[in-house]
Amino acid sequence: MLQIAVAVLYFINKVLLSLEKKSGWQIGILASCLAIFYFYSLDLYLLVGLEVGFMAILIFGLINHNQEIKYENMLYLVMIFLLIFLYFVLKNSTLLEFLISLDFILAIFFLAKKKDLVGWIFMLLGHFMMGYFTYTNQQTFFAIMQFLSVFVSLFAIYRNRPFTAL
Repeated sequence: MLQIAVAVLYFINKVLLSLEKKSGWQIGILASCLAIFYFYSLDLYLLVGLEVGFMAILIFGLINHNQEIKYENMLYLVMIFLLIFLYFVLKNSTLLEFLISLDFILAIFFLAKKKDLVGWIFMLLGHFMMGYFTYTNQQTFFAIMQFLSVFVSLFAIYRNRPFTAL
């Protein structure tokens, strides 16, 4: 049941963020809270760490939605802390878990910094990797939702592409 709640909330989060809705950040925070318990129940501690940091960056994104970034240094500190944390935790995790974590951190980092195109490209890659990872760990519904999120990422990339004259 928790798998379904997390997957659906994160899917809604991506749809709302791709439409540049503030509620996307709020739904993401709720999804992240539940994901902490979900990944903990699967003994995927690296992903638990990812979710804690992800939640902090989501809160930052919520505070700065459609505003000039005021706390950029704080965002950099969160990122540095997460990368150091991931480095030490990696010893007990797979390389794929590390790459997924790093990718999603970079995705939400760029989205929070209003670098939408780069953020959504990282998000696309992260959903591909997470879909594969969760499918191979028998988390089928979660994997399906990750692959559906690939399409949301593609939509967001399309919306944020630089326009050129024909």
